[in-house]
Amino acid sequence: MTPTARWASGDGASPPSRRTSSPLPSPPLPLMLMLALSYALPGVSSVGDYDPCAGQASVSKSDGFSLGLAFYPGGAAEAWGTLHPCPYADRAVLAARGVATMVFRTALDEMSFLRGSPKDETALMASVPGAQMMTMVAYAGNGSAVVRSQPRLIHATAASAIISGSAVGRVNSLTLIARFDQGTLEYLQWHDMGCGTCAEGDACMPVGDAHSACMGTEEACTCTGPTCLLDLTTTASLRCHLTVATAFSGTDKHSVPLTSGAQIERLGKYSATAAAGGTGATAMAQAQSLRDASGK
Repeated sequence: MTPTARWASGDGASPPSRRTSSPLPSPPLPLMLMLALSYALPGVSSVGDYDPCAGQASVSKSDGFSLGLAFYPGGAAEAWGTLHPCPYADRAVLAARGVATMVFRTALDEMSFLRGSPKDETALMASVPGAQMMTMVAYAGNGSAVVRSQPRLIHATAASAIISGSAVGRVNSLTLIARFDQGTLEYLQWHDMGCGTCAEGDACMPVGDAHSACMGTEEACTCTGPTCLLDLTTTASLRCHLTVATAFSGTDKHSVPLTSGAQIERLGKYSATAAAGGTGATAMAQAQSLRDASGK
């Protein structure tokens, strides 16, 4: 079956219409991170399991599920248009523009905290000369279609890149809900957590669709020395790069309700970065630690 692109917008919004995409194999985008530690992650039977664009047919609760995050340095939300990281032609366009991806293996209905590293994020931003912003989308396949979220602004180095704002910096937490129907992924939607839990010294950034998120300021995130607001050698560095808290809603292929999405409201009582830095971190953060330790 020829895959189609399905688009999801912000909370409660109707998705735009579908379009047919090429079924040809997709050229790889540059990888910021590829979690290739099968022994550390559940539900992995082959390398293809890691490809979010591969067919991920109806799944059960606790099954492994691959998600991708694609980062566009220098690209505003509007620059994404209908481009999707999966279809062949779109991937070629995005790769030429410097878009890079991270791939994660999650477990259905387990809240996960997805992140790369400050070094990766800084290097990607610098890879496009003159880039003043970076935007990001989440994406995955469901067996017959490819699903993409709306773009979110996650990094701005110039006030002109931010709507109705003057502070510049790096968004440190976003919340994504993957919505399933009978075990098939239908939408990837952002949940607006607002800025009520921002740490002292952080600012509030409009990120798209009237949503807002906490950000570490560019001054704090690039400061070195004993007088800096943040000690970037500690978990305070989480305030300077993105963590995506991911949860699930809907039903699995056996009609069992997926309930981790309901935890999002509770997560709103404290920041996603705080949760990811503490005992709330899932196997995703553990796998990242294994990757760092292996030097790969």
